[in-house]
Amino acid sequence: MPILAVEVSRSLIKNSSMPRISRIAADTSLTDGDKLIGTDVSGSTKNFTLAQLGNFTKANYSNVDIANGADNRIITTSDADSLNGEANLTFDGSTLALTGSGTVSSDFDVTGSIKVTQNLRRTITTVTPSSGVSTINLTANDNFVVNLVDNSNSLVMTIASENVGQSGVIILKNPSSIGADFAMAALPSNMLTPAGASVNFATGANDTSVISYVVISSTQALVNFVGDFS
Repeated sequence: MPILAVEVSRSLIKNSSMPRISRIAADTSLTDGDKLIGTDVSGSTKNFTLAQLGNFTKANYSNVDIANGADNRIITTSDADSLNGEANLTFDGSTLALTGSGTVSSDFDVTGSIKVTQNLRRTITTVTPSSGVSTINLTANDNFVVNLVDNSNSLVMTIASENVGQSGVIILKNPSSIGADFAMAALPSNMLTPAGASVNFATGANDTSVISYVVISSTQALVNFVGDFS
């Protein structure tokens, strides 16, 4: 392909009447009337004001609106392009404050103390015996109720390292009908009674007994038995 060489003399450039940029001034502020140069889809050069670009963006693209904004309020979404400042959920950099109810579906670790100004409501997990064996899994809850069967019954306590320091109760409910086969095995070796005493379990129909416990290690819980509540 032939190459076309063009030579431009210095005198031609010097004496040219073509506009030249003599200096560039720094613009320290923007106004709606300031313009930007660009090209449209056809490639033609256009210049647009900042106001035109802002109106186009607002009309054609999702813009986010914030309602109820105030200092320290945590922002949540109310729909695809709207935010809301929650008056009942705030954070000032050190304290997270919640006015109302809260739900935690997993572990909640606290390194300081917990102060409850009203009551601390705790739930009770029902344990159904399997072939007469009732497994008390302390990771599941603090308090348990065991519906004993009219047959041989025994308790198994499962302790994890995270349960150390945990306390609660195990409620034993006898069946409404007691036959000759009803029996309770001795407590497992990881449930320690005062002076190592054996427990005399209640054996009457519909009797209710309570075992209180506190976990002192991953292999031991101190327990006390009180029977025949009526």
